[in-house]
Amino acid sequence: MSAVDVYLADLRAAIPGPSLTRRDLLREAGDHLEDATEAYTAAGYTTAEAEALALRDFGDVDDVAPGFRDTVAIGAARRTALLLVLVMIPQAFLWDGGIDLGASAHSVAPNTGLFHALDLVIGYVGTAGALGAVIALAATATGQRWLRIGRRTARLTAFWSLAIAVLVPVIGFTMLALTGGLTVFLALSALAFMAAPFAAVALSAQRTLAAC
Repeated sequence: MSAVDVYLADLRAAIPGPSLTRRDLLREAGDHLEDATEAYTAAGYTTAEAEALALRDFGDVDDVAPGFRDTVAIGAARRTALLLVLVMIPQAFLWDGGIDLGASAHSVAPNTGLFHALDLVIGYVGTAGALGAVIALAATATGQRWLRIGRRTARLTAFWSLAIAVLVPVIGFTMLALTGGLTVFLALSALAFMAAPFAAVALSAQRTLAAC
């Protein structure tokens, strides 16, 4: 292995997180080092000398890796926030208005204090979850132009998304259990349109935490 190959292997080991983003960054780093090596070779240096100079200019792994980790973590957080937004948007339409799967299954909401309390809580959680996801999406996208966004923001986004991904299905399924006329259709609808999408959000949040 060449010195550049060893360097890229060490850099890869120092950058955890989603493989796609990491692979793109490592490819860019490899291309940059290759171009620099070719330039030094053209200037009369041997291949070994050219690689050493290119690596010197690029920086030590310990110095370069933190910036790469920030990039990977922010990218993962942005995908998690976007996924949470896309999952949250149709929830009210599916369950309270529009399609209203509960009414479609002839399910009747019980007139109890617990059910009404859960209905109120899930409304607040859903609103806060969607608002937080939009803020995180803006911060990890265009917000980087004005704010210093790093792994701390990525971790916050991941924890927020994970909390919402757990709370909404737990409250939702509790409400369904309290609802009269629970049917196979309603249970399968909850699994398909609530449990599965939020499970995807939770998985994305875990990947973001791994990148941090």
